[in-house]
Amino acid sequence: MKGEAQVPLIARRRMEAELIKHFYAVLKDEYGPEKAKELIGRSIRKAAEEAGAALAAQETEKPGLKTFAARQGLWSAGGALDTRVLELTDEAYAFEVTRCDYASMYEELGMAELGPVISCLRDEAFIRGYAPDVTLEREKTIMQGDGKCVFRYKRERGSGGKG
Repeated sequence: MKGEAQVPLIARRRMEAELIKHFYAVLKDEYGPEKAKELIGRSIRKAAEEAGAALAAQETEKPGLKTFAARQGLWSAGGALDTRVLELTDEAYAFEVTRCDYASMYEELGMAELGPVISCLRDEAFIRGYAPDVTLEREKTIMQGDGKCVFRYKRERGSGGKG
């Protein structure tokens, strides 16, 4: 992940989306839209889990909810997200997103149907790579038409550790 911090994440996602758009068109023609989304989703999950592990490797203390919360600026850099923290402890981290420029960007690119696959799908895999003892619950997203996203990260009971 070295060097990636120099480019705001939303700018990276735009570049990736412009390439993925072409892959999706080819896969969709070959396999249909559902299979195309599945294949792209598998790739996105793998990349996200690896990115989470890479970020965890940079931490000076054991990765956990508080270290993860301290890194949220990576996703909202440049005003890409409006968020509000609902809870932050060693066992739980919850926040809501009330404005998402990622969703707007995918809409602008004509990729609204792929936004949840390209962006939202990353979140669970990323935290698995970053802190395998943490899980994510999120029922609705702005990209799926809801007014906000509510992220609820929880440390599995008995996993111990702080962070």
